[in-house]
This record gives sequence, C-alpha cells and structure tokens, in this order.
Amino acid sequence: MTDTSTGTRPFGLSLDPLEGESLAGFVLRLAHRLHVSPHELARLTGLTERDRLGRARASLSTLLTPAQINRFAATARLAPGEVRAMTLEPFASRYPPAARSLESVRAGKVYSMHTDGWLFATTARYCPHCLAGDGSDIQNVHGGPWQILWRLPVVFACPLHKVFLEHLCPSCRKPVNFSSRAQLFPRPAATGVHPAGCRSSTILEIPTSRPGAPCGAPLTHGSLHHHRPGPALLALQHKILRLLRPGRPLRPAQQYFTELILLAGLVMIVWPRIQVAGTTRQLASALGQHLAIHEGADSRSYRSTSAPTDALACAGVLQVTDRILTAGDLREALTSLAPEENRNRSGIPPIRHLIWDKTFKQQRSACSERFQLAADTIVPTFRRNGKGGMRLPSAGVGLRPEHVPACLPQALDERHLSYLSDIAPKMRRRSVSVFLVQRARGSSLDEAAHFLGINPENKRLGYTQLLNRHLRTTGTARSFERALDAITAELFAGPVIDYQHRREALATWTLEPENWQHMLTQLPDLTHHREPLSGDRRRLAVSAYIWTRVTEGEPNYAPCPPHVAQDPQLRAVWTRERHNVFHWLRKADRQPYYGALKPLLEGHAEHLAKEIDRR
Repeated sequence: MTDTSTGTRPFGLSLDPLEGESLAGFVLRLAHRLHVSPHELARLTGLTERDRLGRARASLSTLLTPAQINRFAATARLAPGEVRAMTLEPFASRYPPAARSLESVRAGKVYSMHTDGWLFATTARYCPHCLAGDGSDIQNVHGGPWQILWRLPVVFACPLHKVFLEHLCPSCRKPVNFSSRAQLFPRPAATGVHPAGCRSSTILEIPTSRPGAPCGAPLTHGSLHHHRPGPALLALQHKILRLLRPGRPLRPAQQYFTELILLAGLVMIVWPRIQVAGTTRQLASALGQHLAIHEGADSRSYRSTSAPTDALACAGVLQVTDRILTAGDLREALTSLAPEENRNRSGIPPIRHLIWDKTFKQQRSACSERFQLAADTIVPTFRRNGKGGMRLPSAGVGLRPEHVPACLPQALDERHLSYLSDIAPKMRRRSVSVFLVQRARGSSLDEAAHFLGINPENKRLGYTQLLNRHLRTTGTARSFERALDAITAELFAGPVIDYQHRREALATWTLEPENWQHMLTQLPDLTHHREPLSGDRRRLAVSAYIWTRVTEGEPNYAPCPPHVAQDPQLRAVWTRERHNVFHWLRKADRQPYYGALKPLLEGHAEHLAKEIDRR
C-alpha cells in the first residue's frame, strides 16, 4: 500500500534499528536483507540526488530534511524519530563539531561538511566484536550495528568489549568504507558485500579514475592492536560517553568538548615536549608515528585542527589533554603548552601557533570562564574589537585602571620583580604600572601610559621596547606574567585606591602658603650656610613632593603650576628647585633640617589623601 502523505510504497520487509545505529549502517543491513545494493536502497528511500549520477551524499548521515526523514521512515516502516536518531543531529547540542557540520549542511555546503577535523565524514572507526553481532538470529545473518558514535573521533574504545576501535581493513589496510567523493557509500557498492565487510575500493580512488570493486573482507576479526585500553583510558571513554548522552546538562558538555578539542590541537603542536604530562609508552609511540606522517610543508595546518584517525594516537592526545583540563591549577598546567621557547626557539613553525590562537579566539566564548582566563595567558596575540582593532581588556583581571599607581610601590617591586635586576628600578616600576593599566583597560601601551600621565606628547619612552626585549632574550616572559598576577592580587586585596581621582584632584593644586609658613616655624636652622626654604619657589617644589606621595607618582611627572608652566624661564627654575628639594629629602637622615621637614610633608600628604578619597 502506498503512503499517501509521501507518495512512497513501504517495503514488504524491513528491520528494527539497533541501539545507537547509524543511518549508513542501517541502510547496509536493510539492503543486505532485501538483496539490493545500498545505492539502490538509498534511491528507493529518497536519499539520492535527482541527477544522472544519483549520488547519496555523506552529509545525509549528519542531517536529513523533514521531507527526507518522512519518506525514509514511510518506506522502511520506521517512526520519524527513529530515523533522526540515526544521524548526528541529536549530538549537535552537545558536540560542537557536529553543530558546525549541521550549519554547513543547512547552508548548502554538502561537500565541505567534512572539513571539521573532529568529525569523520566518509569513514568511521569500528569494533570488530560489535559488528559480529550479539548472537541473535537477525544479527547472525546481517551483522551488528555500525554505531553513529564511531563517527566521533573522541570515541576511541568500545566500553562493552574493552578494546580500541579499528579504522583499517585487515585485508586491504585502507580506512573502511572510505570514499574520496564524499558519498555515503563508495561506488560501486556490490549487492553481495556483507554489512560487516570492507567497502573500500581495491584500487586507490582519485577523482579522475574509475573505482574498483569493493574489498569485501570481513571486519569481524580479532583486534589488530596488540594491547587493550587500561582502566584510566576506559574511565576517560566512559566520561566522554556520559557527556554525549541525552538527559545531561548541555552547557558543561559543550564547554568540555570545545576545550578538549582546542587543547588537543595545541598538544599536537608542541609534541613531544608535552609528553611528560602523562600517557603510556604505546599511546605516545602511536601519536608520534601519526605526527611524523604529517610533517612537512603540506601539513602546516594539520596539527592545529585535525584528530588522529588511529584510535591509539587519538586516545594518547585525549588522555594528555584531559589531564591538563582537570589539573588543579589549569593556568600552571597550560604553561608547558606555549612557553617562550616553544614559540621562538623550538623550530616549530609560528604559523601553527597562530592558527591555534585564531581558533581559540573564535571559540573562546564557548569555553568555561576557568578555561578562558587560563588560556588567555598562552595566546601571544590579544583579543581585539575587530580585525586590526584595539586590544580589549584582559578578562578576569578585577582591578580597574584607576586603581593602578603611576609608579609601582617599592615594596611590591622588591617582592615580585627582583629577578629583573638588569632593568633600572625606576624604569621597572614605571613599566609594570603601564602593563597593569593595559591589562585592565585594553588599547595600547602608549595609551595606558597617557592614562597614568607618564607619557608626554611627542616623546616616546622606551619602557615597552626595553622590557619586552629583556623578557624575550632571557626567557622570563612567563615569570613576568605571574608577577603581574601577584601584584594585581595584592593591589586588589588591600584598600582599593582611586589614584586617577587623586591625580585629577591635584592637577592644579599647590601647597597653601599659610600651611607652608606653619611648617617653616617648626623647622630648625639650616647648617652649612644653605639658603633657607622661605622662597615661594620652594613652596611649589615641595608641592610636587606632596603630589608624589598622594598619587604614588614620579617626581618627573608632577604637574607644573599653571602660572609657571606658561613661562619657560620660570618652568626651568621650578624644575631645578624641585630636583634640589627631592635630592635633600632623599638624604633627610643626613640633614636635621630636611629630616624635620620630611615627616611634616608626609603627614600633610596623608591628610590630603584622606580628604580627596572622601569626596
């Protein structure tokens, strides 16, 4: 009887889908039962294109249109939900590569859907024991299920039989069911090949050649691998399978697979340096052999994106990656993936890192906050507000730019930056403040310096070039990043001070004459016939000292009084007097006069700071 809704006639015989079975596997088993070729069955069920070639595209195993689902279901006597369950569509909400593949198919890119390196498009791994069947009459005749999960590279072992999955035919040594033409079944697909037989062509398939007959060798053989996955690997496989099952929260699964795949690509870039992170000798050897095959100019992007087809190599990289992801200190665990020597002196082509960095930026929002904050530190180029745009603030810093002093306090410098002894303390403290502001504010280092008021117009200071060059040549970039983290934590943990507000409040301020005269009455007489500090120019110079104490700034960048700044001669005198006052205040322990003046200035600065902070 013809189905009136679809215009198709149901088969007289059909099969019930096996648990977890793929669309291609079901077509193979049903075609075997009906004694037709898989391509003929695909034509009868509406899976082939309506052209002279009559191809069944590989993208059908990813997504079927509602019309295709309904026609296939009516013809094969199935429910539409059973047909949909045999595609990758149910995994799209949990496994990001499947979601990207679905987007490509929906956009009409049916021949490029296999470009995602973490999804098998025209081949799959398999478990020989599963293909042999469970001993039931129907499976003894037509074989066991080709699992849809075998198309996901993260599935590398069979938990039921505790063996690694295979990907090669034991006879022709080619990937099983491989098709270079992105078809659901290789052509020609002979009628007599068993569903559990190899369908790869007996000659190499290239676009301009005619494919040979399918291999047909049975795949229900013993394991080709000489060892089985241990408890740790099986536990990892169970963890992955749990995240793929329905009924679990979606967001954690999406984040885990995004992070796992991103890091797996980075692990392959720096292999074997990351090998010490932990995996067995056999898995490390398999991964090393896999990567050795892909060395050379033609494989520049391979390590950054694609999963190894061999289950052992894939298990090795996933085991290392999962251990990194589950480390207590993720940021510290990631440092071995992209240290300075890996980028500059290891011989690894920089393009491989840059490809990974670009991919991370594209997928960063799909990762957990923990991973984002940790992975940001190993990216050499920063997040920007568009192509060629300005740098964005670093995520998770917490400290705002106005909370950064223009000159890092000496105590913090001594605690965290003593290893930079080759850099002058003044340059070091100034540079760190600029880097801290850039972290919190984004944009460029020059703009960060302008924000702090330490980069005058038309004068480029050498803090960026000098410090960055030193960090690169000494290999201390990672230590510097950790020092910035520690300094940020200390500034954020203590009383948070709005230094920008203080700088703005004192932009045109000078010490009041009456306060200055009151201080002078408390000072002893000067010795060595020095000129007393009674002149107004000395009051202005002392004002600069108070400014440095309130704002934690440098003497060189203290604001010049407006009426002095307009006169070059007065400005030169003010600069000289300021230098003299700062010189003797630094040596206050040698001169009783300045020793008495310094605590008065410190007390006034403390009082002034409290008044400004209360405003």
